[in-house]
Amino acid sequence: MSGQSRPSSYEFGPFLVDADKRLLLRDGAAVPLAPKVMETLLALLQNRERVLTKDELLRQVWGDTVVEEGGLTRNVSILRKTLGEKPDDHQYIVTVPARGYRFVADVRERWRNSETSDAAVPAESAAPESDAELRGHRSVRRWWLLGALAMLAVAAFAHVRRPAAATDPARPAITSLAVLPLENLSGDPTQDYFADGMTEALIGNLARIRALRVVSRTSVMRFKGARTSLPEIARTLGVDAVIEGSVQRTADRVRISIQLVHGSTDTHLWAREYERELTDVLKLQGEVARAVSEEIRIQVTAEEGARMASAGTVDPAAHQEYLLGRYFLWKLTKDDLTRAVDHFERATHLDPGYAAAHAGLSHAWWWRGIWGGKTLQEIESPSRSAARKALELDPRLAEAHVSMGRIKFGHDWDWAGAEADFGRALEIDPNNLDAHFFQAMLSMALGRFPRSIAHIERAEQLDPLSSTVQSAFGRILYRARRFDEAIPHLNRALELEPGNGGVHERLGDVYDQMGRYADALAAYQKGGSAPGYGEGLARIYARMGKHGEARRMLEDLKVRPGGPVRSKAAEAYAALGDKDEAFKLLFAMAEQGGDTLNYVKVEPSLDGLHSDPRWQILLRRMNFPMDGGAGVVSP
Repeated sequence: MSGQSRPSSYEFGPFLVDADKRLLLRDGAAVPLAPKVMETLLALLQNRERVLTKDELLRQVWGDTVVEEGGLTRNVSILRKTLGEKPDDHQYIVTVPARGYRFVADVRERWRNSETSDAAVPAESAAPESDAELRGHRSVRRWWLLGALAMLAVAAFAHVRRPAAATDPARPAITSLAVLPLENLSGDPTQDYFADGMTEALIGNLARIRALRVVSRTSVMRFKGARTSLPEIARTLGVDAVIEGSVQRTADRVRISIQLVHGSTDTHLWAREYERELTDVLKLQGEVARAVSEEIRIQVTAEEGARMASAGTVDPAAHQEYLLGRYFLWKLTKDDLTRAVDHFERATHLDPGYAAAHAGLSHAWWWRGIWGGKTLQEIESPSRSAARKALELDPRLAEAHVSMGRIKFGHDWDWAGAEADFGRALEIDPNNLDAHFFQAMLSMALGRFPRSIAHIERAEQLDPLSSTVQSAFGRILYRARRFDEAIPHLNRALELEPGNGGVHERLGDVYDQMGRYADALAAYQKGGSAPGYGEGLARIYARMGKHGEARRMLEDLKVRPGGPVRSKAAEAYAALGDKDEAFKLLFAMAEQGGDTLNYVKVEPSLDGLHSDPRWQILLRRMNFPMDGGAGVVSP
């Protein structure tokens, strides 16, 4: 040996690395590598007898320069591609999870002054003599220079570049994940809406990937500020991995830091930080989603990738109003829904081309017809107008298709049109909770119970901690006459939301159909003053044979302000055998329109009316597909 501390070259497979000239050759031909990629390869070769940690590699390749781990990951990915490794066959570089990397191939070392030194260095690596050799050498140097510039760019802007896809076969498979509420680092609690909005946006972008199951906002928000361990959260939500992080908004910029954690082992798999101008916040959201999808190696179609990459700019003031609208929308109270409408309207005025703001406005108006002190007739026009505008601006906005489908379902009884809109929403966003939920409700209304159950099961997977989903699941099984199966879902809904009187009444309806009248009365009494309480009690008394008491209750309800809940009263009269009064109420509702009659075809309490000729007339008036009078459409 000549006293050199390290070999001058390394041979492995068809490759030779000239350490002095920083040159990689394959079968004697030069292979261009950026300088930092070459340094990464040399560090792995020189320390191949052990695992080289990521921190050690970062120090050896970049010295004291602060570079994010993504730069190192990119280097290793480039090396693997250059050496011809396949994702499932790492014959040169192996990743040791949570530690670092190791070079595992057989290597032959050469020293410049050894007997074999001339043979170890191919002629192509000597100083170029001919014009052709000189041109080839300059070509390699140009590659080196371009590579150096590229790596400098990576080092300088690593926080805004996408990471390389993970290629370690030992990496745990991830096909489902939850995005936990991002922490607000602004120091200002009034900025919570911004962090929540960024959380929801990340969920929405990832949910568009068909191969990935992403838990919805409703369930993950239950863990906001909680001290629950990540493995416990992952178990509760039934996911492989969890994303957690923080958001900081300062002046006209936004910074987001996220990390990916394997759920069952609490192992940190990946971390990244991004920063953008507020005008580019939509692009930032798509970029983060793309980086996550690459890191977990989930299959992303060309269309899904293009969708995530196609986000444009947005007026920061309009986006702020939009996020405030989303923030108040989810509170579902009369006052908050009024605020939500106001914020969405301001967003559309500030940026008339902001399709998501118009879709949010349609959504907020619709909820005002449920919880916001407005009738469904009052909210129909503004909700429809906003949905139409959203679709004009962006026909590929899933939320807008859901809003339009909901209007066709609830107001128009356009069953086929509503089904087409919900279906289109799911083509665009296969994890869209609202689309699955309302498709389940529509299929239930039509009596297509297998399809209804399939969609509500998917909604349950997406929103496992939702009382609303569990209550709807119970209602579908009730109307499918699967009463025993409905009870656990309704009880689960009450566990998640104990004070929900409507769920108590739905449980009472199940017991009523099962002939468990004492349980039915007890459930209704727990429901308290929920709409339909008195009418439901009258129906139970009628089915118990206490007709006089039932009729007295119905007469009292007629003088109540606002009158009886007609759909429930019709059920009570049907239980009394008073078909004339039942049909009178049902036809009056059909004339008025609205979604309170949507489920008439499949309501068990109205089964006694199916043999009457007026039943088919009622169904035709509501545009139901006809099935010969059975009242329930086959799957």
